[in-house]
Amino acid sequence: MKKAFMDVSKILKNHRFQIDEKKYRGYSVSHFCVDYKSERYAKRCRGEYYTITFDYVSLHQKQKAIKRELIKILRLFLKNLKTSDPLIIGLGNSSILCDSLGVHTTNKVMATNHFTDFLNIPKVALFNPEVTEKTGIRSFSLIEMVVKKLKPSLIIIIDSLATNHPEYLNHCIEINNTGIIPGSAIKDNKKIDGNTFGIPVIAIGVPLVLEMDKNMYTTPHVGEIIDVTSDIIGEALNELFF
Repeated sequence: MKKAFMDVSKILKNHRFQIDEKKYRGYSVSHFCVDYKSERYAKRCRGEYYTITFDYVSLHQKQKAIKRELIKILRLFLKNLKTSDPLIIGLGNSSILCDSLGVHTTNKVMATNHFTDFLNIPKVALFNPEVTEKTGIRSFSLIEMVVKKLKPSLIIIIDSLATNHPEYLNHCIEINNTGIIPGSAIKDNKKIDGNTFGIPVIAIGVPLVLEMDKNMYTTPHVGEIIDVTSDIIGEALNELFF
C-alpha cells in the first residue's frame, strides 16, 4: 500500500503549480506533470499524474462515465507503446479487505496469455504476488521472476492507497506512469518503474486507508467501494485490450 499522490496536489497549489482540472456533474478529472523543477518540493518522481475524483452517489450512478474517463487516460499513457502482451499485477493482501483492491480487480480482468497464437488478440497475463507474510518471498522478487519468464511489453500495477486527507478517502482513482514500490512497508523492497525492467509501468490505485497520527483508519463501507472501483478498473482494462 502506497501513499495517494492526490495529497501532493495541495503542495503543488501552494507553489502556484499548474494543475489542469475538468469538472463534471458529480466527478472531476485532474492532471499534473512533475518535472525536474517541481519534483524537489512535490517529493514525487517525474511523470504524469491523473486523478478521477467522485462523490459517493456518482461512484454508483456514473460508473460508465468514470470508466470512460479512465479508458481515455490509459489510452493517453499507452499511445505509441507496444501493448500486445501486458502483465497486469494486483498488489496487496487478499485477506485484508482495505488492502485487497489489486486482487479484486485482476479477478475481473480477462487473461489470454495462455491462448494459442492463432487468436489475434493481446496476450494479457495476470499475477497476484500477495504479501511476504503469506509467501515468505518479497513481492518484488516474485514479480521479477514473472517478468523474466514472460517478457511483457507493459506492466500495469493496481494497489490500494493510503491518504492523509479525509476528503480523498474512497473518492479517487489515481493513475500515473512513475511506478510503485510493492510492499512498501518492507524497506528493502525495490521500486518498479520504467527503468526497473526496461518496460513502461502504469500504476492505478484508490485511497482506501486514512493515515493520521501514525494510525490507519478505514470506513465501514470500504468493501462496497472496492467492489465498485474494481468493477470500473477491471472493465476499463478489458475494454482497453479487447
